[in-house]
Parts: sequence; structure tokens; C-alpha cells
Amino acid sequence: MKTLVSVMVVMLVVGLVVPAQGGDNVQARKMYYESAITQEIANCRQMSGLRASRSANLRLKGHREASKALFLETHKAQLVESMVVLKVEPKLYKVQRFLNDRFSCTCYAQWAPPDKI
Repeated sequence: MKTLVSVMVVMLVVGLVVPAQGGDNVQARKMYYESAITQEIANCRQMSGLRASRSANLRLKGHREASKALFLETHKAQLVESMVVLKVEPKLYKVQRFLNDRFSCTCYAQWAPPDKI
């Protein structure tokens, strides 16, 4: 687990340094987006551990995060291409917002409580 975290940190640092040096290079942006998605998948997998919680709300959060990780893994290439086409700025918060928006538009309805639909 520690080696996975270390690898993710290195990939994130490389993803941040390469765009700063390469200007508006499409390949550098793709690398950054892929690294950010990989980090987001790792974060979602870690949060999916909440599925074993005694709290119903935390269990729901854990299931939602597991679903988001699966969504990101399944659609990683399409998400990267969409970000390249839309020219999403290579900033972590903008990439996370894009990913959250795509996930919520496609998958979130199944996790919404019935009284909120």
C-alpha cells in the first residue's frame, strides 16, 4: 500500500512538472489528466472502505465512491479525450470538478435517495 501511494505521488509530481515545462503540449496534458484520474481512482478506492461502516450514510458514501472508481476506470480514455477537446486547464481542482460532473451526470441518479429524485 505504501509503495502504491509513493508511485501515485511520483506520478502526480511528474504530471504537474511536465505541463509547466511543456507549455500547451497536448501530450503533456494527456499525461497530466491520466495521472489525475489515476489519483482520483486511488482516492475513491480508499473511501470505498466506508462500505463496512455502521452508519447508513457512510455506507452509502462508500458504495458511491466504489461506483465512481469503477466509472473512472471504465471510461478513463474517453474522459482524457473529452478533457483534451474541451481544453480543461491542467489544474487539479478543475480536473476533479470535470470528473465529478461527468460521474454525476451519468451514474449519480442510482445513488440519490428516493425522496430527492
